[in-house]
Amino acid sequence: MDQIFCPSCRLQQPVEHRFCVGCGSSLPRELLANRPAKSVRFFAGIKVDDRDPEGGFLRVSCYLKEQIFSMPEGTVRIPGHHVRFSVWVGEEAQSVLSIPESEARELARFITDELERLDDAEAATEGSKPPSP
Repeated sequence: MDQIFCPSCRLQQPVEHRFCVGCGSSLPRELLANRPAKSVRFFAGIKVDDRDPEGGFLRVSCYLKEQIFSMPEGTVRIPGHHVRFSVWVGEEAQSVLSIPESEARELARFITDELERLDDAEAATEGSKPPSP
């Protein structure tokens, strides 16, 4: 079943819904029409430093092909083949960065390789501990 995330409260729900079952906000129907061109995922943040925001999350948007949105305020062109990272706190993005698709693939490899390396190191450490009585 296809799912969509509410832009206000981030609750995941079926794309058939017009309004969020959690907060009642209108769901972005205009993005669903262009869904094959873009994929979005949210990741909850954790506070590890006093400067880190409470309740922050990372929104990762993968733009596969160019999208053009026409609104009363004007037309917006979003190029394809890039990944956009935005750090959200509450209702607004605190910072945003886009990287080319090639760099995003390199980032994914880096994260995967490092997590596997850490898993291997942890397993080696666990194997060298004497058994518990």
